[in-house]
Amino acid sequence: MNKFLTLMRRDIADNRGALIITPLVVATILLVITLGAAMTGGARFGLDPKDFRAGMAENFKAEIEAEGGRAVISQEGPNGRVTVTDQDGNTRSFGGMPSAEDLKVVAPVLASATGASSLLPLGISMIAILFALAGALHDERKDRTILFWKSMPVSDLQTVGAKLLTIVGFGLVFAFAVSLVLNVAITTIAAITINQFTGLSIVTMMSAVFTASAQLWFVLFLALLLYILGALPVYGWASMVSAWAPKAPFLAAFAPLIVLPLAYLLVVSRGQSNDPIMNVLWDPGARLLGGRVTQSVSAAFEETPIKIPVGRLLSEFGQQVREPDLWLGLLFAAGFIFAASEIRRRRAL
Repeated sequence: MNKFLTLMRRDIADNRGALIITPLVVATILLVITLGAAMTGGARFGLDPKDFRAGMAENFKAEIEAEGGRAVISQEGPNGRVTVTDQDGNTRSFGGMPSAEDLKVVAPVLASATGASSLLPLGISMIAILFALAGALHDERKDRTILFWKSMPVSDLQTVGAKLLTIVGFGLVFAFAVSLVLNVAITTIAAITINQFTGLSIVTMMSAVFTASAQLWFVLFLALLLYILGALPVYGWASMVSAWAPKAPFLAAFAPLIVLPLAYLLVVSRGQSNDPIMNVLWDPGARLLGGRVTQSVSAAFEETPIKIPVGRLLSEFGQQVREPDLWLGLLFAAGFIFAASEIRRRRAL
């Protein structure tokens, strides 16, 4: 176990730029932009101050003739909510200070909006780890450090497994943690900004939003695990190519995954739907783009677009885990990882 942890620490040090510095730099840039926009008044987080200031005038009451008959518009006191009552006695209110019901609607929307903007460090890291993974086994041959590590009492399979777990597992989980911290910061800025033109308590707003955010980020973490499981065959393939490629390992690993489906699409398939060969050729790209996750999220939010349907999302994720092609992909991933270790064992330089 200590040997494996030593290998992981080595890989973290070797890939510090891609695994640690990249998400931190992206998060810092986003935080500075958000803070600057909030300070200059450019960020209102989708809310119009006029909607809240409408209820800050004196009392008034007015009757108007509408298409459906006579309606009464009234407001009681400063910060009161504007109320519209039709001739049948149906009442609808808006403006003024947000009520508890308003917060139930606003909080998930604001949590989703700030959450989406906070995921950029994770998205950039997903690209960065592809470069790190493609060069991991190639670079140690290039700089000849493989000779030192082969003299150590660790197997080639342990070395390949440590690189994969460090770059993919640690890299994405660390980027996820950075995104989570960034989300807390952006949500705090949003609550302070909204307080300035609504008068709503910062604590009240943050409490409502963080309750929704906790559910959202729990689901997002499960989605990340599902994404890693789905993309693991591609990561294993990249490791195998990295152990073999004499040069340009990134192109050797990922160019075929792009060129082959495009060539087949243009020459053979010509845009035909449900082509089984095209589906197979496109499968690695779909796995990297998170096809399983996006499919589950789209299905879950289809019925409740302004809420976070945790139960439905968990159900969709569970259904994806039970799909046979996910487990078939994991078998391919194991084969690629073993092949990478064998190539490394037989080829020192």
